[in-house]
Amino acid sequence: MAVYTPLGKHDIDSLLSRYSLGVLDKHTGITGGVENTNYLLQIRTEQWIQRYVLTLFEYQQASTLPFFIEVTQKLQCNGLPVPAVIQDKHGQSLQTVKGKPAVIVPFLLGQYPKKPHISHCAQIGTILAKIHQTKLKSSLKQLNHRGIDWLEAQQERLFKLLAKHEASYMQQQWHSIISEISGCQTLPKGLIHGDLFTDNTLFVNGELTGVIDFYQSCYDWLLYDVAVTVNDWCITDNLALDGEKTSQLLKHYAAIRPFTRQEKKAWPFMLRLAAFRFWISRIITFVHPEQPINNANKETLRQSFLDPDKFKKMLELRTNKPEIWLL
Repeated sequence: MAVYTPLGKHDIDSLLSRYSLGVLDKHTGITGGVENTNYLLQIRTEQWIQRYVLTLFEYQQASTLPFFIEVTQKLQCNGLPVPAVIQDKHGQSLQTVKGKPAVIVPFLLGQYPKKPHISHCAQIGTILAKIHQTKLKSSLKQLNHRGIDWLEAQQERLFKLLAKHEASYMQQQWHSIISEISGCQTLPKGLIHGDLFTDNTLFVNGELTGVIDFYQSCYDWLLYDVAVTVNDWCITDNLALDGEKTSQLLKHYAAIRPFTRQEKKAWPFMLRLAAFRFWISRIITFVHPEQPINNANKETLRQSFLDPDKFKKMLELRTNKPEIWLL
């Protein structure tokens, strides 16, 4: 992700003194992304050199993070390629660096596909269904902190800040969403990733080697998670859905967790809701942030490819030409 909090060697050496990982060889800021600061750490021991990722949470409160830590540990124990947080000498997973909550996870080999192929989409359908099959204890059922209540509050705040035509379109979409949301109350819920975009996966020679960044995960509609994923993995250059990619992702997903009749009916709505949610969150990140950001952060965001206009156009497409590809 982007580097918002600069760290020197002394800062990281101080953090590593709490662990038994080895000696810092070098550290490199990881650019790209939106919300968190990430560093790639290369650590040397007497036998080998290992790589890890240090994440500093810029906006999320420390009190919310034990949920994500436990979820990744559970998924890893279930055999899924998820990097669980490393504990320090005293068994602590969550640290504090420059006043920010922080964790260290293993570095997984691979790169994300910038132009996903059908085979990538099929594998993502399989892994997403396996994530959704994970059973949570009642204590782990954290609600979506960017769910319907958050969207309602943000669209009210943004209505006064956006240009008139955009504010009007946002309000129109929101009223439509509210009018349809009651029909979704009986849809299956469970653990969702919440942000399974291409850049949160890793592949080596076309094979999935890792799923990362579970910091939007929560307990919510499973179909919503499928819609978020399809809206990123299965699109054409003009942001419409690619029929073959969509079909393969959904086919491989349904082979593990078949869709219910209610989910099939709600599919076009969920595609719209997913596009609306990321349109709103990108506006907040790029145009009207909830918290002040310094000039360096503004430049980082300006150079990023995660443009809110992409999601507005996607929302328009999903509204005017509802997609019906669902097995």
